[in-house]
Amino acid sequence: MPENKYDFGLVGLGVMGRNFILNVADNGFRAYGYDLDQEKVTALQKEGGDLDKVNATSDMKTFINSLQLPRKIMQ
Repeated sequence: MPENKYDFGLVGLGVMGRNFILNVADNGFRAYGYDLDQEKVTALQKEGGDLDKVNATSDMKTFINSLQLPRKIMQ
């Protein structure tokens, strides 16, 4: 689990979800994604580059605990 919490969470890292979360991160927010497919998680982590700005997991508990309160989650 990251030390610093993320501003925004997104469930679903398909093409639209991945592009949306990268856009959110490009606009100054720390974004965290969730997907059951580990390949999609890994792809987002690689494409995002800086894990302090954009990251992802396939574990729901990690996802929830990585978000600032109040949590902002889009699905």
